[in-house]
Amino acid sequence: MSVKNPAERLLHWLMVIIIAAMALLVFLNVVLRYGFNSNLTITEEMGRYLFVWLTFLGSISAFIRNRHVRVDTFFLRMPAPVRRVVLIFSDLAMLVCCGLIFTGAWQLTKANMANYLPVSDVPVAALYFAGIPFSVVVGVLLLKRLWSTLFHFEKGDRK
Repeated sequence: MSVKNPAERLLHWLMVIIIAAMALLVFLNVVLRYGFNSNLTITEEMGRYLFVWLTFLGSISAFIRNRHVRVDTFFLRMPAPVRRVVLIFSDLAMLVCCGLIFTGAWQLTKANMANYLPVSDVPVAALYFAGIPFSVVVGVLLLKRLWSTLFHFEKGDRK
């Protein structure tokens, strides 16, 4: 699987770094717990935050590659004009969802700017901020896809 553009390459490297950091934190904590009867209390908090960010970044990557799970049994049997209408409405519905995610993430980010995690002292807002880049990137990609469906749709597009 080759990544073509620099933005996707950056996205993939961010995901690799997050997975590596999570693995390192867990490994270090296991060694400390069983080898030295100690532990790092920061691992639980950081692991949770990194996992949330990894989930949102992975969702962007899956959307770019059109790899989200879907059941298209009926969709593939529809005639092309009906399929086009379904694609338009589904993209509009997802665009509304992106708007809702953006609004909710923004409100939660603002509301939690003054709250900090007890151990790591990281702002709680960092957790909720993860939804903002997701909703913006996927929203822009949806607009591009919607434009393509409206003006450049052909029978075999987006199976």
